[in-house]
Amino acid sequence: MITDNPELVQGMGALMSGLIETEPIPEIISGIESRGGIVLDKEKASIDQVGGLRKACALGYKNIAVSVVSPEEAGKLRLIEKENDINLILIGAHLTGIECREAGELINKMDIITGCASKTVRLKIHPLLQAGTSVPMFALTQKGKELILERAKEIDSPILVSTADLPLLPEHKQPRPLR
Repeated sequence: MITDNPELVQGMGALMSGLIETEPIPEIISGIESRGGIVLDKEKASIDQVGGLRKACALGYKNIAVSVVSPEEAGKLRLIEKENDINLILIGAHLTGIECREAGELINKMDIITGCASKTVRLKIHPLLQAGTSVPMFALTQKGKELILERAKEIDSPILVSTADLPLLPEHKQPRPLR
């Protein structure tokens, strides 16, 4: 899905966490389109970040965020970023159970990464900013840090801003089991 509607992005991300496979449901496709979203593949509803980024570039978008689960895909997206001279933010998500080598490769390509229930991510991460402690989101680059801070401006409840050695992962708040 391609959209510049922040409510659609937030709704999809919050309601469909961990999504790895889809099927075309006409009512869902219609709902996405009625909210300004573009469905890349209406026939199969496939998940295709590379195709989505190429389409977004063709549509003239210059500031684009894409969620990613593999370092190989992240590498392809970074090449498209250079080819098209865009501002790309890569967000690593759904990483529970990720292997050590793969986690390291992914961390090196991300702007933001979620901790999910990943022991490996928590051990390897050296973030510039951390949001949350039980299922934290980590900013790894300056533009990732700025995006998280922009999102924080929209939160109505009180926010604590402090400096600390990161990651800060209180034992009693971590998901069980970490994998």
